[in-house]
Amino acid sequence: MKLGIRVESVVKKFGDLTALKTVSFDITKPGLYGLIGPNGAGKTTMFKCIAGLLVPTSGDVFINGGKVEYNDLSIKQKIGFLPEDSGLYDKLTAKEFLSIMAGMHGLSKKDAGKKVKEIVELVGINYPPSKIVKFMSSGQRRLLSIASILLHNPNIIILDESLSGLDPINREHISRIMRELSKENIVLFSSHILSDIWSLCERILILKEGNLILDDTPGEILSRVSDNAYFLQVLTDIEAAQDVLVSFPQVKSAKIHGDKLIFHLSDYEFINEIIRKITEKVKIKSFGPNIPDLDQLFVRLVNGI
Repeated sequence: MKLGIRVESVVKKFGDLTALKTVSFDITKPGLYGLIGPNGAGKTTMFKCIAGLLVPTSGDVFINGGKVEYNDLSIKQKIGFLPEDSGLYDKLTAKEFLSIMAGMHGLSKKDAGKKVKEIVELVGINYPPSKIVKFMSSGQRRLLSIASILLHNPNIIILDESLSGLDPINREHISRIMRELSKENIVLFSSHILSDIWSLCERILILKEGNLILDDTPGEILSRVSDNAYFLQVLTDIEAAQDVLVSFPQVKSAKIHGDKLIFHLSDYEFINEIIRKITEKVKIKSFGPNIPDLDQLFVRLVNGI
């Protein structure tokens, strides 16, 4: 089966407001993909166009090679979409809610029971099935919501702010679920927690005012905004690490600033070899792009600095 999301010149207007402005991108293999941008950039609108909940004003969306049509349930069955403002029925138990959702996806009672059990185990729901939604924590509710969009075996999974508002333990739990799902499916998600986007995604797409302004790997994005400048902290002889760095022709400069080595590369492709050589001489404490923090990086990206 062909797996993929293809967005071709999608424009979406709401009256005089143009939420998406000729957006195009192509995702062709399983993995985790991040969509980020400021509030109002068009992220949720893009997700809803992909999921077939909104009809583009112009342009097309294709899922697994088939064109997304508003009334085409066969395409929508390939998609699991969890919106940011997804609601749960407070008076239902977890089991009742998942059983109803399974029925809405066309599963028979026999198949529904088996599938609910399978998905509960997959997402790691460990509270009693009789627990009423109203009395669940935010983390428990989020797990239940994620479980509900997986019952029909979608291979395109879209999560709008699924990690926001959670404590670190629940965020890490859901991140593990996303990693597991991404082994065989496309998982496209948005988050305002930039560290999650950077640590999870193999590719990041950035929207600004309805325009797709960047589509690249985290490594390439970091290289671009950091001007190929990196920092290195070591546990032992920092001068020895500096000597190793300056021995590489790809290292344009390497200077000691306090407990850090700041160096510039002419070509990021050599970074693994450079780090390997340094570890033969000294123990590395930390390494990364020489940028203040991810929030400032985000500001630089969206403002074109």
